[in-house]
Amino acid sequence: MIKKIILGMVIVVVIAAAAGGYAIYSFFPEDDYMARFAIENPDKSAFLLIRNDTVIGQQNLHQEMPLASTVKFIIAVEFAEQVGKGWILPEENIAKKELLNFYVPNTDGGAHNNWSDSDDILQYGDSIPLISIAKGMMQYSSNANSEWLMERLGLENINNQLAKLDFKDHTPIYPFVSSLFITEEYFKDKTEDELVDAIKNISEEQYINYALDIHQKMLQDPEYRNQQLDLNETMQGIWSDRLPAGSVSDYVSLMKKLNSKTYYDEKTQTVLNEIIETSMRYNSTKEFYQHIGIKGGSTLFIMTKALYAEDHKGNKTEMAYFFNGLEAQERKKMTMSINDFDRTVLRNPMMVQKIKKLFSTYE
Repeated sequence: MIKKIILGMVIVVVIAAAAGGYAIYSFFPEDDYMARFAIENPDKSAFLLIRNDTVIGQQNLHQEMPLASTVKFIIAVEFAEQVGKGWILPEENIAKKELLNFYVPNTDGGAHNNWSDSDDILQYGDSIPLISIAKGMMQYSSNANSEWLMERLGLENINNQLAKLDFKDHTPIYPFVSSLFITEEYFKDKTEDELVDAIKNISEEQYINYALDIHQKMLQDPEYRNQQLDLNETMQGIWSDRLPAGSVSDYVSLMKKLNSKTYYDEKTQTVLNEIIETSMRYNSTKEFYQHIGIKGGSTLFIMTKALYAEDHKGNKTEMAYFFNGLEAQERKKMTMSINDFDRTVLRNPMMVQKIKKLFSTYE
């Protein structure tokens, strides 16, 4: 009996140690983790890395994946083009309170408040330049700014960018802040299981129409955003799965256009530089890059990013990686590793060769 108890204790200790080891492992960044995860989890991943016009690694090029905030690149391009055409003036003053109609507390990781309370914005008082709203969308990832810009620029114009950019694998862009309220607005009396089934059976068109209707309600009623939301894991999963989706192939094609500095006219390109390449204001960035633009996105289940850069030796890099269906530990590990991965890919030629070898091994 004593032997059985001791054996049981040993097994428990071993299991606990293994679990603890995995938890500790999750907190240590690894500079190749994003590429390795993509290779080892093709059902959750899409990946494309191009260096000096050479494909280094690719996977699921045309798989549509929920984008989260990476989709804001498309809004940024439409904003810059409208400035270039003279349709909007970047210096136009906008009342900050207008943006609050689309700010839903506790849903953006503090992004909007971090932007609104930054020194760059506080200097303007109650009214801010229009271009600052676009910069807040890209640099701070304010969802409120994004949805406000959908209204100002026109959602049809934003979606027309998908055809202008010759995107092949993209679902329509719609007000994704408003879509947070779909379950509460239209399925209030259903149980959680009934709700999951109902949402799964809604067509894309109907789901978007619901979001558009709610967008108008938020636009007209400043208090709409303050209603109670059930944002448990299941509800967040429903919302996350229906976000606008795209492919790494399409987004890397956009990164190449932005990296070329010749695809857009001079006025449009100047605006793109200002709202996308916000990190170029720092000497620590200028030390390594002639230019660099990055936008990422995440939910409880998603991690995405698209970027372009040119270093001082003239090396050009375009990359996009999209992950979906992540477990908590996987997402935690990615959060710890993602910046190291990007930095090493952009600055260390040995990492580029390592990734090339990794992907060639699994082809």
